[in-house]
Amino acid sequence: MMRDAHIRNMSKVISLVLFFLLATNAACADQNSPRLPALFDELQRATDPLSAVETERDIWRIWSLPDRREVSVPFAQGVLSMNEGKLKQAMALFSNVVKTAPDFAEGWNKRATVAYYLGDLDTSVHDIQKTLALEPRHFGAMSGLALIYEATGLHERALDVLIQVKEIYPAMAGIDERMRMLRDAIQAKKT
Repeated sequence: MMRDAHIRNMSKVISLVLFFLLATNAACADQNSPRLPALFDELQRATDPLSAVETERDIWRIWSLPDRREVSVPFAQGVLSMNEGKLKQAMALFSNVVKTAPDFAEGWNKRATVAYYLGDLDTSVHDIQKTLALEPRHFGAMSGLALIYEATGLHERALDVLIQVKEIYPAMAGIDERMRMLRDAIQAKKT
């Protein structure tokens, strides 16, 4: 009982911290940030996963900052709900985010993630497509799309998507293994 109260209080604190971080940085955030091109250049030049992780984190931080203040709170609450496993609540919050700010790529991406967890692959694919229309370099959304294609037996499509991811993020952890496994699956279908 005490632990649950502590978790709820920590969630509220995190929400407030996220709100203030998001609200103060919103003016130069999301997929339109002028800081992203240099970070993507750095990500593409990284030679191993460990050296790329910091750049990846910087990109995610920027992507996760809505340019519109009115969606900062529901977005932060959606992230918390998703992390706590409250998927229906998270879906409602992210739906509000994309309705209010349809040009915020990470809102669509987070909603796609929740839809995937809920088993709604059609909505997930739709939202990934919206994400990629707004941020064509979104390696996270592409990786999710590859997972969906792989899970539905569309190995060639999954491999094509991962090839695109590798062009953007060559040192992504596990990408070479995923591509090898897909090539093996494609080859096994042919024999």
